[in-house]
Amino acid sequence: MSDFERIRQLEQENEQLKRDLAEKDKFIRTVLAPYVTSEVAEEIATQGGDVVVSGERRVVTMMFTDLRRSTELSERMDAVDYIRLLNHYLDAMIMIIDSWQGNILSFVGDAIVVVFGAPREIEDAALNAVYSAVAMQRRMGAVNEWNASQGYPSISMGIGIHTGEAVVGNIGSQVRIKYDAIGRNVNLASRIEGFTRGGQILISTETLEAAGELVHVRKAGSMWVQPKGIREKILLHDVIGVGGLRLPE
Repeated sequence: MSDFERIRQLEQENEQLKRDLAEKDKFIRTVLAPYVTSEVAEEIATQGGDVVVSGERRVVTMMFTDLRRSTELSERMDAVDYIRLLNHYLDAMIMIIDSWQGNILSFVGDAIVVVFGAPREIEDAALNAVYSAVAMQRRMGAVNEWNASQGYPSISMGIGIHTGEAVVGNIGSQVRIKYDAIGRNVNLASRIEGFTRGGQILISTETLEAAGELVHVRKAGSMWVQPKGIREKILLHDVIGVGGLRLPE
């Protein structure tokens, strides 16, 4: 074989390798798409599927959402109808969360756990979280219009948001792994959501300060609360809008 033929063969093998890698990357992204966010899928794809179990401390903004009377609805409605209602609601919420660079860590029944600022750091994580929350509450009107058209009951959602340091990363083992956030501030965000009413967004002072002046809160809506498992009382703020977006009256 001549030198020219060897070079030609190597070029062909290189092109085939590129095509194989592109197909592998496409396969990984396609398979993972329904299970993880695009940022997590990107991280896995760039590691060639060999995900490292590791974590880091980072300041993030956590969002917890929950439907009101969901247990009652699940017991009262036909199971197929309830899942259809729930999936339609979640589809609307997921689209908004994705558009504001939120990463959904898990669904706990009808609850959604979201982190802003991980795995990819974003400068306006807290503000993005508030924008996302306001947009989600505004979308509930359309969700309930669809519910009514199907003969389903109206639903409402509470949202709690907190900003603070958490441990984020791939948690588990090589057998089973999950990108997650853990720590006191994650738990606190969950506790904050527990103080909300349907249609309400409550945020911590840390989130309000990090999000900045674009966030509008109810002047008489701030309240001191004592979350379970937290030693000191914390001040929560009742969000009524952000930028040019306002919550429905």
